[in-house]
Amino acid sequence: MRVNKYLYLYVVQGNYGYGHGWEDEAASESYKEARSDLRDYRNNGPGAYRMIERREPNPNYGGE
Repeated sequence: MRVNKYLYLYVVQGNYGYGHGWEDEAASESYKEARSDLRDYRNNGPGAYRMIERREPNPNYGGE
């Protein structure tokens, strides 16, 4: 079985306006789960929230 070189994640970030910028709140490989998390953060928390896509190196990749 082939292993991908990268992991593709959907990350929910929050900006609370304290001068620290965007901070990661939650990450998921599933778009549906990340969208649900984003909705929950927007309904229950102060500040601005967004969802971004991120690509990270896969620790299980053997360099094939």
